[in-house]
Amino acid sequence: MIRKMTVEDIPDVQQIAHTAWQHTFQQHIPTEVIKAYIERTYSDLMLKKQLEKTMVLLAIDELGNSIGYLSYTPIDVDGESELTALHMLPGYWSSGYEEALLKEALVTLQEAVNVDVYVDQNDIALQDFYAKQGFNFVESFPELFEGVSVNILHYSLPITQPAHT
Repeated sequence: MIRKMTVEDIPDVQQIAHTAWQHTFQQHIPTEVIKAYIERTYSDLMLKKQLEKTMVLLAIDELGNSIGYLSYTPIDVDGESELTALHMLPGYWSSGYEEALLKEALVTLQEAVNVDVYVDQNDIALQDFYAKQGFNFVESFPELFEGVSVNILHYSLPITQPAHT
């Protein structure tokens, strides 16, 4: 089941984020950097603010457990939206829930010109997922993440054609 996140879901999202980040990046980013980032970015206050500014969808398994989430921005004046996070508990990757989350998000983004996503080059599973969903590679660029050098890959999914004026 896919549903909108509520304030009551904050502890579940924090757990998913912590587990997913550790699983995905522990080989590339020091544990203390990940921990500090998660504590700051996924604090109760920050997640409440995120709920006000973005849409957050939660994936719930057949037992009623929160197993993943996807967040994205509203369509901006240029007709663009950005997927800001897609995290799944490690045992649930390739189970279909990530596709269900994306599909639900795209239903609300039908009027967008395109949807962008930025993926760390070390997150191979996410790169493969977006490529299989029709996202096109746009560019790669270096970035400092909490003082650690990372390489970011930009993907974009065209949704509608802009009107010609």
